[in-house]
Amino acid sequence: MSATIVLVHGGFVDGSGWRGVYDALTDDGHTVRIVQNPTKSLADDAATTRDVLDDVDGPVVLVGHSYGGAVITEAGTHDKVSALVYITAFAPDQGESVNSLLATFPASGPQPPILPPVNGSLFLDRSKFAASFAGDVTPQEAAFMGDSQVPWGLDALGGVVTKAAWREKPSWYLHVAQDRMIPPAAQASMAERIGATIVETPGSHAIYVSQPRIVADLIGQAAASLS
Repeated sequence: MSATIVLVHGGFVDGSGWRGVYDALTDDGHTVRIVQNPTKSLADDAATTRDVLDDVDGPVVLVGHSYGGAVITEAGTHDKVSALVYITAFAPDQGESVNSLLATFPASGPQPPILPPVNGSLFLDRSKFAASFAGDVTPQEAAFMGDSQVPWGLDALGGVVTKAAWREKPSWYLHVAQDRMIPPAAQASMAERIGATIVETPGSHAIYVSQPRIVADLIGQAAASLS
């Protein structure tokens, strides 16, 4: 049985951003599911992801972008998950959170323009959204993404991983060279730590929107490894 691809979005966005990757993967003959996480807390998002995994038959390649990397790290211990794919994503270890990883980012590099929390939720500064998150999508698309942000909860940012799936599942990592949300040096450090198969590409944090074929090809590599 071929693997099902399950896609997990990150913070500030929803699952609709995966449309180009979804189309590329389904054109290649893959079965794809997309998780719609509320991004209020890591525990809830991992539970929502596990609900989708429960509903899938056979092995799964679990894919996370950005904060979605923390979600797949926590939820990927599910027995149906056979491979993990990190798309310029956080890859925390047990006891770590996105917040603790952010604290390790180089101070000299670009910093995510996260505004102070409002009612327990975070947003990116809309005036800086395009430059930081979506530097290689069209200005119109970047403006829409900035104006349609999903609130990112402090309990998602601070949610601590209880067991890291990458310690027992093979992993792939798409290292994105012009990312201004997760610095390339931080990406490289996380990818090396988890022992991932690493592919590097030019592009922005929104690589899954701007260059879906590159993302789909890496996911396809992970799926093919299970055959």
